Amino acid sequence: MSADEEWQAWGERDPYFGVLTHERFRRAQLTPQQLETFFRIGRQEFGEILADCRAHLGDFSLQRTLDFGCGTGRLLIPLAELSGTSVGIDVSDAMRAEAARNCAAFGRTNVQLFRTIEEVPATAGDFSFIHSYIVLQHIAPQRGLRILAALLARLAPGGAAALHLTFARSRYAQTLGTQPLMRRLTRELGRPWRRLVHRLRGDDPKMPMHAYSMNRVLYLLHHHGVRCGAFRFTDHAGHLGAILFVKRG
Repeated sequence: MSADEEWQAWGERDPYFGVLTHERFRRAQLTPQQLETFFRIGRQEFGEILADCRAHLGDFSLQRTLDFGCGTGRLLIPLAELSGTSVGIDVSDAMRAEAARNCAAFGRTNVQLFRTIEEVPATAGDFSFIHSYIVLQHIAPQRGLRILAALLARLAPGGAAALHLTFARSRYAQTLGTQPLMRRLTRELGRPWRRLVHRLRGDDPKMPMHAYSMNRVLYLLHHHGVRCGAFRFTDHAGHLGAILFVKRG
């Protein structure tokens, strides 16, 4: 399956686990309490990202905002609560349908959902804030850089963005990927049993991880008028990345 088909499969089979890969968010275990936790974590994470963005870039408008890779709306909803209007983009029809239900449940009537950035009407204008977190890492860089360029092209002058990308794997992750099968399994046994069972049985769709050339990313930022910025390093199970906080001049 293509990457888009894999993500569509996640949306159909296990959308919340596909967004946040912890066993308690599996569809079969997703109680109302766990669902509340899912969105609470999202609200906390988005609050931290927004606070960092403002600390580095100063104040900026949230009048018109965009969340790329919105999934089930985990981060889109708290963004929309602060925005005049907000757009969520996700290539998965199933994920967008779930996001629409969640936006309705949270009373977010100021949200529009689209499959791609190209589908967002140009007549709607540019965005004062663009956000993407733990998304581009699952998209092959050749395509991801085109998406990044399209997003930056829609960032308004004076607008800000918080964009997360991965750029390398740690020594641990590289070693794990090349170890003999039994040694890899021994390491895996320290993790929840159910995750190991799912991997061995091949029940889950694939979730690839990609590293981006930061030289090419920085070139795109400069090319699209970004004149200042900062970053925060991230480490997701040995996949090293950074959230880039940037502002267009």
